[in-house]
Amino acid sequence: MAPVTRLTAMVPPQVCAAALGWAWPEGVDSQVRGIDEGSRALGLAWCCAPTPDEVADADAVTAGLVATPGALPVLGVVRGPLAASAMHGLAGSADDLDDRLDDASDAAVDRIRVLSDCGVGRIAVVEDGGPPPVGDDDAAESHRPLLNAAAHLRIDLVLVAGGLDGVESLGYGQWASGRGCSAGLGFLPAEAFDSAAVLDHWLDRVRAAAGDPGEVLTAPLATGVVPDVVRHGARALAQMAVRP
Repeated sequence: MAPVTRLTAMVPPQVCAAALGWAWPEGVDSQVRGIDEGSRALGLAWCCAPTPDEVADADAVTAGLVATPGALPVLGVVRGPLAASAMHGLAGSADDLDDRLDDASDAAVDRIRVLSDCGVGRIAVVEDGGPPPVGDDDAAESHRPLLNAAAHLRIDLVLVAGGLDGVESLGYGQWASGRGCSAGLGFLPAEAFDSAAVLDHWLDRVRAAAGDPGEVLTAPLATGVVPDVVRHGARALAQMAVRP
């Protein structure tokens, strides 16, 4: 019987290559192979589509991953509007904040459409900042266009929100956060991958909170994360799933 519990780690593409002992390659075909084979070498349930900040031709690499026979399913990654708008600072009038939030929401919807065109069927919306500078109603309103676009395109969305309170109010059917998760999901922060010993501690917390979750998602991991630590997490979760 295949393991029930699986690790969905948002690893940068360079970590996938490092898991194979490669330097990050040039060329779309080699980058597709590096992410595909590296994700499987790490023991992951999904391979992550690279973002435009990570590779020169992210959309071509993503389409190549989707089209690769026998490859892992592809998880798209989109920065949520709250985190994206906060990147530009919190200063300014209420109207300035509203405008930045609207622009960030529009940009996230555009990225969802691009990923859909590449053939991606599931996307993680990442809200990795602190408390938003707007109220709960405005925060929920900023996510509504993402949910509407995903419903129209028949894409599954999962919210990954490290430090937000009240993530349920944003309207997602699936969410994973440091403050709680929807049924069947667990969450690991980036700092959990500092070492295998630290990761074991966090895995104990996941099991205490959720029993044996069907899927454990991580916050986006840094390029310096050690592949063996990620492998350790995948193995530990697989063992957890088959443990009587």
